[in-house]
Amino acid sequence: MSKNKLLLLGWSWRRPMIIKVSSLVFLLCWYNLCHSQEEFTISNLTKVPQASYAHPALVPHHLRYFIGVPAISGLQLHGNSQGFTLKDIGLTNLLDPDFNYEMARQMVSKDNTYRFGVRTDLLYGGIANKSGVFTINFTERILGETILPRDLFGALADEEMGTMYQEGYYDLSSFSTQALHFKELGVAYTTQKRKGVNWGVRLKFLLGHEAIFSENKELMLYSGGESDYQNFSSMGKLFLRSAGFQHFSPEDQLFRLFSVKNAGVALDAGFHYRYNKRWEFFGSVRDLGGITWRKSLNLREVSGEIPDLESEISDTFDDLVNERPETTKSFRTALPVQFSGGMRYFLKNDHRINALASVRMYPSGADLGLSAGYYIPVTSWLEWTGTYSIYNKQFFNLGTGFAMQFGKIQLYFASDNVVSAFSALGSNNANFQAGVNLTWNKPEKKNKKPTANRETIKPEDPAIASSNSSAGEHTEEEEDMPYFTLNSHFTTQAEGREVKAIYVDIYRYDDKGEKQLIHTSRYPSDEFEVTLYRIHSLHELSVKAYGFEPLVYQFVPDTDGLSREFKLVPENNETGE
Repeated sequence: MSKNKLLLLGWSWRRPMIIKVSSLVFLLCWYNLCHSQEEFTISNLTKVPQASYAHPALVPHHLRYFIGVPAISGLQLHGNSQGFTLKDIGLTNLLDPDFNYEMARQMVSKDNTYRFGVRTDLLYGGIANKSGVFTINFTERILGETILPRDLFGALADEEMGTMYQEGYYDLSSFSTQALHFKELGVAYTTQKRKGVNWGVRLKFLLGHEAIFSENKELMLYSGGESDYQNFSSMGKLFLRSAGFQHFSPEDQLFRLFSVKNAGVALDAGFHYRYNKRWEFFGSVRDLGGITWRKSLNLREVSGEIPDLESEISDTFDDLVNERPETTKSFRTALPVQFSGGMRYFLKNDHRINALASVRMYPSGADLGLSAGYYIPVTSWLEWTGTYSIYNKQFFNLGTGFAMQFGKIQLYFASDNVVSAFSALGSNNANFQAGVNLTWNKPEKKNKKPTANRETIKPEDPAIASSNSSAGEHTEEEEDMPYFTLNSHFTTQAEGREVKAIYVDIYRYDDKGEKQLIHTSRYPSDEFEVTLYRIHSLHELSVKAYGFEPLVYQFVPDTDGLSREFKLVPENNETGE
């Protein structure tokens, strides 16, 4: 049986070669047990551009340009299994796929579901301007779902033993499969306002390679129940529709760019709302669309007498690959659309608590996932997140992810269930996402002009000029001059926001209009008091606080003291926070 025959239950990339049915099932389970369905962890790494795949409105706004390293910038493997694990069916060594079908008959559920997806970015990049961020991706993708009933394992067990242990039917009426291989050309735009609602949208053109899906008409296998194994008789029918399989034959070209005759469109869209400095909310819909298949179509019917399952599977795929297309009737396959929504709560030092819920729609039904996580900006070059999630009817999934920045090189890794790395045979969920990007940050903003609370007296003002002259007459007596005390208290124009610490610089203008630094300090509170010489010349107070616009206040110390209340303006005038 060809390895590409695994498309009945999963997917393969190689040309035909003879393998056992056990290898077929092993490869199927390997795909589905090594990949996780969700993207809980990567969505928390907000400095990674690929986080926008999980939520289209979450693009890193500190980046000016970013380019993914071709083929390794966005590698994702995800999927899940329901019904059993590899350990449940007797597998003890991943490198030696030898299954115990009789054990599987006893251990598996009535219906066993496998869902999987693979993607890698062949090209990826983006550029930001004042209004938003544009991104483009050219991506290879594989998606699929298969449902295997328990009786299929029973039939394989009885066939392998050559003896029918029980008389009667093998119920295969729940068997179904759908697998798609296509390329995605996506163009996205995301706004980058700092307050209110941001939104993002990605329009995707889908260029199909291969597809297969089944239509099950109550398929049942029956054996007479004699002591010796006999051929199966089938009741009902199974139809397999396919497209694009002919290029797996040795005479055809295996690798090709795409086929415009098998094409479709899909849409990703999302929003991001910053409620205040503590809370933000976001939601999205992804993969809303599908592909219409019109080229290299084929139809295979499974019915009648079946000598044995292995031969039937082999003949089915030989027909799909080697026979000329037998039908011109087109068909359409939809992508598994996903809806998600979440929130973030910001703590001190940009630590965050994250929560996310998602629903993904498959042909067989919906799958709900819930996740909670914590994000830490460890250093200027390292960010880390950890997650706990519930999905695929599994209640213990611990994930982790990190992104590292070395100059312009960004490396990232994320997994929704790292425990499976230590117990792959006994896990239903496991996955990873990783990549390498080249990034260029936006230039750092220069000292901004004062935006609030400025009382300016220009050095060239005639009144100040005379004062400066007067001050020059007393230069030799500065040590005997009275002192001037400046006391200031700082609050914020944003309701509910606090000023944690302030950085203070005080300058004095000389008679030439040039300013000299006479005091600098940091105060771990929202107020300060400083004593200066009472020199009758123009002075300037410059105050900075993290997250606020810089403040400049000019004064002349012509009294014994001055006490002022100031209100700082949050950066980018986010007074609604």
